[in-house]
Amino acid sequence: MNMTCKATIRLICEYLEGRLTPHVASEVQRHLALCNNCRTVFQAATLTLEVYFDREADSPATHHSGIA
Repeated sequence: MNMTCKATIRLICEYLEGRLTPHVASEVQRHLALCNNCRTVFQAATLTLEVYFDREADSPATHHSGIA
């Protein structure tokens, strides 16, 4: 199966979260290896999630959970 750019982009977040079947994850990986445009979208999504989770870990609520 040749995955299209549209299908790959729709699956990027699920791929990053590990929610794809091994077969579908493999298809996404194969497409990303061949497609520079989708690889750019993938890299941007990866960075976005890293920033989000870094900020979530640094939020005041996690440091001051005892404050009412």
